[in-house]
Amino acid sequence: MKKVLVAGAALLLAGGIASTASAAAVEPGVKITGDARARLVYRDSFDFGQKGESEATNLDHRIRFNVVGTAAGGAYVKSRIRVADTYANDFDTDLGERASLGGDNIWVDVAVLGVPFNDQFTTEVGKYRVTYGPGATSTNFFYDDVSLAGLRGIVKTDTVEFNPFVEWMDEAQASAIGEDKREDNDEMRFGGHLKAKVNEDWTIGGMLGYQMDDRVEKEELVDGLTYNEQNDGLFASVYTKGKSGAMGFQAELGYTESNLNGFNNWREDDNGDGKDNIGSEDDGIGGYIMPSYTMDALTLALNVGFTQDGFLPDRAFGFIMIGTEEPISAVKVGDTGDWMWGGLVAMYQVSESLKLTGNLAYVSVDAWDKGGGPLTSTPALDDAMEISGKLQYTISKGADFYWLAGYLAPSFEDDEVEDDGAFGTYAKFELKF
Repeated sequence: MKKVLVAGAALLLAGGIASTASAAAVEPGVKITGDARARLVYRDSFDFGQKGESEATNLDHRIRFNVVGTAAGGAYVKSRIRVADTYANDFDTDLGERASLGGDNIWVDVAVLGVPFNDQFTTEVGKYRVTYGPGATSTNFFYDDVSLAGLRGIVKTDTVEFNPFVEWMDEAQASAIGEDKREDNDEMRFGGHLKAKVNEDWTIGGMLGYQMDDRVEKEELVDGLTYNEQNDGLFASVYTKGKSGAMGFQAELGYTESNLNGFNNWREDDNGDGKDNIGSEDDGIGGYIMPSYTMDALTLALNVGFTQDGFLPDRAFGFIMIGTEEPISAVKVGDTGDWMWGGLVAMYQVSESLKLTGNLAYVSVDAWDKGGGPLTSTPALDDAMEISGKLQYTISKGADFYWLAGYLAPSFEDDEVEDDGAFGTYAKFELKF
């Protein structure tokens, strides 16, 4: 099967060569853009009183350069270089994340070569990031800014875009299983994404794929059995976004086969104990709807959704304290049980330079039988309520200041567990050039 996929990838790469219509000539050259940010973060009681940890403050910053080189015939290379992502020597709160960086603060997270064979078909190969969803980062439920290595096609007409893909993740050398390393067993992912513009106001889309995993399931070691659960199966999503007058609407529904529960969060379904720890051996499913209404400078939106049987949406989905990848996120949507939530989002454009956003959200959780979820140290939630806000102020073109704050009041399945409320806030200066 893997040989077939590799052959298919080669065909996808060469598929446009026979095309008689070549891409239009362009001016060759190199373009450099970038962005930078600095954040001052304050967190209090993010362990909800479990470990006696309380206040933590840290400063971090990041600088990224986007480099695009274009040939005369339209072929291009894209790279993104992170030249800084530091924690300002804040060893008290960031040891785990610092360790994951391996001490490096310069690396490349995008390196892709693109070849347009004609105006409708382009092939990209390398390390890239993709988003397949209806909206902004916090409302893409299934696939948002996912880092992948592979090969994909970009087939475009005036109203339709199709993206076939073959992708893989090198996991063998990180495995504790010797046979995995010897055989260089990796994950492969293949499928397609389709997005269609129904009319000027409405878009529909979806993706369907399959993930293969050749890893060895278990091996007896000196200190006992080490388990390596298979991580393969189908995944799919459908979404829509549109508007009618002052009304707006977007929605998304995602599905993962049981062995893939948590896959778009890059989480394993077992903790080395051979047991299913992401809620269920059943197939996972989840979705949300978000209607909105705009009155002059005010927009009101309602975010209502669910997750079931171990489905975990993209970790960027959510509000501020619940979900998202913001540094003051306290819990991830779908963790420790089956979720149902409802949230009111209010956005007010005070002026051309100032925008305010407020969130009031409530979640109810039916805890998984095993509890703990993919992170065994995390108590199983029973319910939680969030109140949070965001300020965005444009200082000048390309320079913005943000201030976010939120409070999360949890209640846990176990009455004996502490349930202190978590408070977080941070200020961010962001520059785009």
